[in-house]
Amino acid sequence: MTLSAPAYIASEPSQKVSVFAASKEQADKLSKDIAQMYVAALGPGGVGKDGCEAYPDPDLFSEAGVKETLLAGERLIAVAQYNDQICGAMVADKLSPYHVEFNSMAVPLNKRGMGIGSAIVTGLKEMMDASELTINTTELVTHSLASQAAHFHAGYNSIVGFAFCHYPRVFFADHPESVLWVTKFQGKLLSTVKQLRSTLGRKLGTKASDLVQTIVAAQAQTNISLAISSRLSEQQLPLVAELLLERTAYVPKLYANLVQSILFQFEEILDRSVQSVSEQVQLTQSEEEEETKAQEPGESLSIEYKEGFGHAYIIYKPGFKFSSSLDQAALDSALEALAKLEKRYILVRIPANQPEAIALADYLRQKRSFVFHSYLPLYGYNQEPEHESFHDILTLQWIAPDILASNSLPGETDSVVKLYGYPENLSGSIVRLIASELKEQEQNK
Repeated sequence: MTLSAPAYIASEPSQKVSVFAASKEQADKLSKDIAQMYVAALGPGGVGKDGCEAYPDPDLFSEAGVKETLLAGERLIAVAQYNDQICGAMVADKLSPYHVEFNSMAVPLNKRGMGIGSAIVTGLKEMMDASELTINTTELVTHSLASQAAHFHAGYNSIVGFAFCHYPRVFFADHPESVLWVTKFQGKLLSTVKQLRSTLGRKLGTKASDLVQTIVAAQAQTNISLAISSRLSEQQLPLVAELLLERTAYVPKLYANLVQSILFQFEEILDRSVQSVSEQVQLTQSEEEEETKAQEPGESLSIEYKEGFGHAYIIYKPGFKFSSSLDQAALDSALEALAKLEKRYILVRIPANQPEAIALADYLRQKRSFVFHSYLPLYGYNQEPEHESFHDILTLQWIAPDILASNSLPGETDSVVKLYGYPENLSGSIVRLIASELKEQEQNK
């Protein structure tokens, strides 16, 4: 799916800054200027200072790379203009038909402090609001209070996670960057979803097909139909049902309160209960062998090696199993493969709406020195034969011991990163949880 390119005039902070999505037709005209802007903002090839690593988006720093990106139409580049000159840009990456991540925001050094960054975020937000449905989960680098303030001011302020020393050494030569994760639900369907939630309440069911019928019946009622501008189409109904479904978040007991706080930010849309106890059945050897016939060890997970970078991801699929020694062996094998590559940071993504999530998360915490990273509502997407579905993701992170030894968490006196509003907002609670887990691990050595 390609991203459309409507034009918008950002209403904030200044009418003088126009923000628009660069189109395929503008590739020849704009590619050189966009690339030169990124070089002016982040350095040639994305290397801003001696000893730093390159910014992890090389295509943005050459005319040919930008042109290829625009012609492909798979990424949206929002461009800011001031007095007819390009003065900034940011990318929106399409992760699925409904998932987007903002990244690579840049403003040249000599143009910072003029409100251009805020105008870019506002303009790109308006583009996402014009979509039917967008689930936007974005990383914010923690050293830039200006970037965080621009995103927070535009409504990207629902904090869902914190990655410690995840990002490459782009901004500092002596340490990796940390990133704050935020999520925002956007799109024209959201007003209808909120109206249905307010009218119908919660506990509407756990099957999308049943909930579709509930929504159809609700739309026929006069008091509800008057509040909804138009009836939902056959394509929109299952999407709205997915958002309204009653789901359970299965997380370790230590994470339960924090996950409740994260989910509270989305209560006018989502319906969640948090469960921290699941029955774990010890399989006999014959039962393990029988289960293996249906699902080979390791087929429930995949590895994103992220070649050329110090981080990597392990991603579990919906319906995964983690009840046997074979499942543990498959995970251990994946982790050992990444250890041989000397990865300094590993992220594991776990579908969180199934009981097995607790056992897997506890194994990572207790046996493999992982700690909390995030809880991402509806971040998972699955294209099934009959319909599209979403699921929540629980993520845990592992940071190499030498990185932990040489970098301080936010809030400590010698911290190298700062968080906007720390420790008053939810970021403080997340960082304190990570700190407590790391301390416990150190004590148990």
